[in-house]
Amino acid sequence: MSVYKYFERSAQVVKENATKAYNGDFMNRATEYVVASVNHKDDLARWLKGTDRDIGGFSDAWLDVTQAGHARFHGYLSQKLPEDKRFKRSGYALVRTQNPQMTVLGTDYWDSSLYRYLAIRVKADRRKYFINLKSDALIPTDIYQHLLPIRTPGRWETVVIPFNMFTLTSNSVIIASQPSMYATKMESVGFSITDRLEGPFSLEFAWIKAFNSKYTFGEAPRMPYIRGSTWKTDFDKMDKNL
Repeated sequence: MSVYKYFERSAQVVKENATKAYNGDFMNRATEYVVASVNHKDDLARWLKGTDRDIGGFSDAWLDVTQAGHARFHGYLSQKLPEDKRFKRSGYALVRTQNPQMTVLGTDYWDSSLYRYLAIRVKADRRKYFINLKSDALIPTDIYQHLLPIRTPGRWETVVIPFNMFTLTSNSVIIASQPSMYATKMESVGFSITDRLEGPFSLEFAWIKAFNSKYTFGEAPRMPYIRGSTWKTDFDKMDKNL
């Protein structure tokens, strides 16, 4: 990162913090935080993609912007094995946000501990996708994953997942001990597909947000739940409002 970009990013962080302070809208009071969004081509520079071609496979993946101003993660998943005989399976593709940048105030992490849920505005086909979270950790391959529960393939919907329902994996293998996520130092978010099916795939998304409902503050309830209210009913009107 150039010196100019370093100070430009630092100035932006200082400006954002000053605005929050002036408005009395500190992060720990917020009901939502935009983790990632894509509205135009310039936003794609904040994302990285990868496929099994990195290890000699044959899958392809692209991330681009639709005419409507949403991101589209699409490509072709190939089950053909690499020539390297060490690999017994193949066929994966992923996209994720870039790692946080350094500023004069430190590394620009985001803090998921202040929120109860992750929400994704998404339209996907009938294939199986994962939503992936990466926090600052000693082991670079540690990823917290959750299956992206698509209810209406081919249509826009808002998927809501509590942060405490993500599972720790390493190289796609579930870790037995399941230590908690380093929630105050979140690095990246993204999508992956590894469903072992040959063929094309397509997933569109508008934004990814960390959320609280009016009943929650991170992992702590703000007030007792009303009867019949659960984490699922906190957002039962979201699809109608967005």
